[in-house]
Amino acid sequence: FFEEKRLIKMGTWFRVIFLGLLALGLAGCNLETRKPLFADGDARLLLANYPNLAPYERNDGGWKKSTEPLDFSPEASHYLVKSGNSDMVASFVPLEGPWWILQAAETSGTSSYVLVMAEPKELLIHSLDCKRLQESGRFADEIEFQDSSCFIKDTADKMGLFKALTGIASEPSTKLVSEP
Repeated sequence: FFEEKRLIKMGTWFRVIFLGLLALGLAGCNLETRKPLFADGDARLLLANYPNLAPYERNDGGWKKSTEPLDFSPEASHYLVKSGNSDMVASFVPLEGPWWILQAAETSGTSSYVLVMAEPKELLIHSLDCKRLQESGRFADEIEFQDSSCFIKDTADKMGLFKALTGIASEPSTKLVSEP
């Protein structure tokens, strides 16, 4: 019973993240790859350290608590996410200090990326907007920009790139708070 209740609560915030990733991915404006950069062995089950997570979305300068369930489950070192007729594999890859990479790999092969800052009682989700990355003028060697889309080049130093991206990531639009 308690495990089922925990999965339902975790499913609530997971929906926020992945619907946001899907929306950004479908709009073609978030950092992507044509195939996943990270293998299952690179990932960790970060969420196990954050019980009773509650999702919040930025709203008019403040934070508003959000709710909506989604079917997902931990498998090996990643999470399987089911939304309607689509499946996605979500992997949290440790980067440096409090920073993590969240890779959301769709079954079609395309993967989207956001940065996660893991604070003691909350996870802050930072998007990697293509327009912002291109306007910085700093990533032309590692990222291919196509109209409003952007893709990490095969030749890029992936960990070096993501470390550099921590300095340009947008303000968090979503946060997950571990509540009592």
